[in-house]
Amino acid sequence: MFSQILLFKISDILDYNQQMLITLLITGIACAILGCFLVLRKLSMITDALAHSILLGIVLAFLITKDLNSPILFIGAGLFGIFTVFSIELLSSTRLVKSDDAVGIIFPLFFSLAVILISTFARNVHLDIDIVLMGQVIMIPLNNIEILGIIIPKAMFYMLLMLVANTLLISIFFKELKISTFDPEFATIAGFSSSLLFYALMTLSSFTAVSAFDAVGAILVIALFIGPAASAYLLTKDLKMMLLVSILFSVANTFIGFFLAMKINVSISGMIAAITGATLLLTVLFNKDGIITAIYLRHKNKKEFRHDLLIMHLGNHQTEPDAELELGFDTIKDHLHWDQDAIERRTTRLIDQGLVFRDQTRKIYRLTEKGQLRYNMIKIDYGM
Repeated sequence: MFSQILLFKISDILDYNQQMLITLLITGIACAILGCFLVLRKLSMITDALAHSILLGIVLAFLITKDLNSPILFIGAGLFGIFTVFSIELLSSTRLVKSDDAVGIIFPLFFSLAVILISTFARNVHLDIDIVLMGQVIMIPLNNIEILGIIIPKAMFYMLLMLVANTLLISIFFKELKISTFDPEFATIAGFSSSLLFYALMTLSSFTAVSAFDAVGAILVIALFIGPAASAYLLTKDLKMMLLVSILFSVANTFIGFFLAMKINVSISGMIAAITGATLLLTVLFNKDGIITAIYLRHKNKKEFRHDLLIMHLGNHQTEPDAELELGFDTIKDHLHWDQDAIERRTTRLIDQGLVFRDQTRKIYRLTEKGQLRYNMIKIDYGM
């Protein structure tokens, strides 16, 4: 009776939805901070391999233990993730196939073997392919574990452990990870093994993927690892800032995806993955080097060039004898070959900026003192 009183349940302070949301937020952050290094190392597809091939480790461990709740499944899946990375590296090191090709060979092989084993030996066990791909987020609050008198969702506990482990690795070995990521040869010369750091990173990535696998499924694991990190990379090239921005993206994607999924009653994992893809697409379009930004800048530069051209025309002719003909209210369009509406629109803007004024006495457009300075700067810029 006394031991029951000492038990503290997370469900006493967090409702069903809050437990799911917090677990998803922790999962997203744990994946995003490792994802930054995977993106920078051009290892994005490794997460795809891990997310699918660890299923074979789970199945093999289950066939040995016959218990879905055994911790051996977690250990087996994590170790098999490391084995997957080692297999990919071993195959690519033969130089017979490229690294990306090795990923495309290894993970479909392991994943298909897992599917065959499930359909053959675990047909009546809760290891169906839909759950593997999309996870079971709504089951998070129902699968609890007791730790030091605290009853907490199992997925939340495992992801907290991985978040702490990932944060510690990055905090302690930040300099080494940074150097080995951008210059592995220099890292070797400096006296620390880039290979050791690589496998440490892959080990944590593997166990992070395993921890998130049961709750959110393979599809969202990939999205959480790569989406926020890729979005952050488009916005900043500073590593510390990239880590921070990737966390912000992950949190925003999770919040938006979770509440949209709850509102329209669709898969939570699927919606968060979709929102992650949407935010990445928006970042691609609107970042400083993005497609939409480039179109806007081309349009802006074209408009500015026309304004500069008008200023040059005014500056070249306002002191000439033919100024009334070249710069006249009704005749300037003939010399610039613009229609009257374009003339009115562009001169009005330059007048608003204090660069041009209408000389009502001579019926011509002329540069102000500020416009004359701009005219001189344009000549310098164009080497005139």
